[in-house]
Amino acid sequence: MSEEKEHKEEQEGSAEQEKGYQPPRFLELVLSVAAGALQVLELGVPDKKGKKEKPNLELARYSIDMLELLKLKTKGNLEAEEERFLQEMLHQLRLRYVEAVKQSKDAK
Repeated sequence: MSEEKEHKEEQEGSAEQEKGYQPPRFLELVLSVAAGALQVLELGVPDKKGKKEKPNLELARYSIDMLELLKLKTKGNLEAEEERFLQEMLHQLRLRYVEAVKQSKDAK
């Protein structure tokens, strides 16, 4: 890499730091996936006609499985806070998933 290009990248990095740029963190990744799962699991969200939408159980299960895969692949490489947060998110999502499955069966 040329010295000019290296210098330009250093300047851009400094500008990002001055603007308060924070690089992504593992907790934010987990929260993003978990939020998506919670969104598709929420019951009672009205559609455009005012009717309740059904939860998308397949997409919720996929998101939960993705978090479980992250847990397995990062085992031993997470800080204690990250590990606890991921475990708690998985626990809460599984509880809500089971509840949504039960309500879905009861509605039939």
